[in-house]
Amino acid sequence: MENKENKKELLQADSSRQINLVVNRPDSDETTIDLGNVLLNMKARRRLFAWVLVLCLVVGVCAPLLLYQFSKPELTVTSVVTLRYEAPVASDIWAIRNGRKTLKEASFAPVTDLTAPDGFELDVNQITSAYVLQTVLDSIVLSKPITADMLRNNIGIRTLLTEGSSRARESLQGLAETKNADAYAQLLDAQMQYQNRFVISLTNGFEDDDNQKRIQLTDAELKLLLDRILTVYNDYLIRTYADVKLPEDTFSMIDTKELDVADSLDQLREGIDKLHEYCDEKTDTVKAYRSASTGRNLKDWIEILTTFKSINIDYLYSLVSEEAVTRDKTSLMTSWKYQLRTAQNNLDEVNENIEETKKILKSYKNDEVYVSLQESDAAKTTKATTEYYNRLILQQNENYEKAAELKATIADYTGRITKLDAAKETEVSEEIEAELNRSLASAQSLYENIRTHMEELFTSPMYTTFEDHSAAQGKLPSFLTASTKKMIIGAVAGVVIACGVWFLAALLPECSKKPRKEENAK
Repeated sequence: MENKENKKELLQADSSRQINLVVNRPDSDETTIDLGNVLLNMKARRRLFAWVLVLCLVVGVCAPLLLYQFSKPELTVTSVVTLRYEAPVASDIWAIRNGRKTLKEASFAPVTDLTAPDGFELDVNQITSAYVLQTVLDSIVLSKPITADMLRNNIGIRTLLTEGSSRARESLQGLAETKNADAYAQLLDAQMQYQNRFVISLTNGFEDDDNQKRIQLTDAELKLLLDRILTVYNDYLIRTYADVKLPEDTFSMIDTKELDVADSLDQLREGIDKLHEYCDEKTDTVKAYRSASTGRNLKDWIEILTTFKSINIDYLYSLVSEEAVTRDKTSLMTSWKYQLRTAQNNLDEVNENIEETKKILKSYKNDEVYVSLQESDAAKTTKATTEYYNRLILQQNENYEKAAELKATIADYTGRITKLDAAKETEVSEEIEAELNRSLASAQSLYENIRTHMEELFTSPMYTTFEDHSAAQGKLPSFLTASTKKMIIGAVAGVVIACGVWFLAALLPECSKKPRKEENAK
């Protein structure tokens, strides 16, 4: 029974179980492509392909060169500017900026950063000032006229950080990117140290807003223009800062007729010491400069000042002091007592400052810095707090120096008063009067000679080069070098296009054949 039922199920086949035999019909409308025929067609057209390949290669190589001529990049010339002058040393810069020291009292050294010769920060943006740019344009004739505003827009100035400051900025920026509030505040307050060099660039292609066009100068004119800008900027620095370091004339203020002999000698000795200090604080390069008119250098003048003070001034001073030579003993005693009281009062103020600074410094530990909340108005960063205490340490050193000077002054005036009070009054003789006048005249002559020497030094090549800049450099690459990459891409694209055209040319005949129904039917 089961076999019969299985046979019935096999015999009952539906449409899904039917097997259709498909016979190739020559009269079908479908078009077939024979790849062998395509390859034969390609072989037959290989000569045509060679010409198409050459044409595509030429177009692919020449197109970038032609495009470079129409879209030629604008030339940018650059120059490295190095500052070459003397600036106050780091320990005196803060005192000058806060008014605690004058420029005459500062010590100078070759500049190592962007500090100006007057102790303040050098404004390098003065390169683009109206004075510099207009002076340049008035002194040079260009093939096409440009204005100072057009020139200013194409000047770029880039200052250079020292290696340590550069690393510090990179680390702080990395912390700032992580949204660290303290690091971001430090980044804002950080005082970066710059090199005494910066880079200035000038780009060709000046936009004329009035005529709505671009003015192009030649490469030689562009380099000459940048060189002239830096030359005028050097003249600007000389005009601004060259005369700030001339010696101060303290001898013309001494009136020997109104002052007592001892007071005149005090001012004379002080003036000689200041002039000696002025010469001695110069660098070895400046001291070695030998005058073309006198044949002397600053080392020679220092020896002359030392000899003059020891032989003339100190001898006359000891003579006046030992014999109590004075025009009016009572008046001189009153003057010295007033100087003594003034020195004692100043010493008391300095001692108070020393004690207050000691208390502040005791409460500070270098490894513990208390930072308030950032929302508070009194918030301070770690760097700012550390700099504050560093300044206090420098100020404390200055206080100790002032205290030592005032103690020496007090001891000097105390001894003078005691000696003058015990000695008998001696009138000023004609010999002492004449010697005093000769010493004052000699000191005035020494000052004039040293001032003349420094003025000659400031006009020499040593001091007419406040900044030394390299020759303007900037050269556009040749059209072959600039377009090498594009030429390679164009050549590859030409080969691909040529191969595609070759294949399509061989494929087209096969696609355009009509079915031959009659032949296929037979």
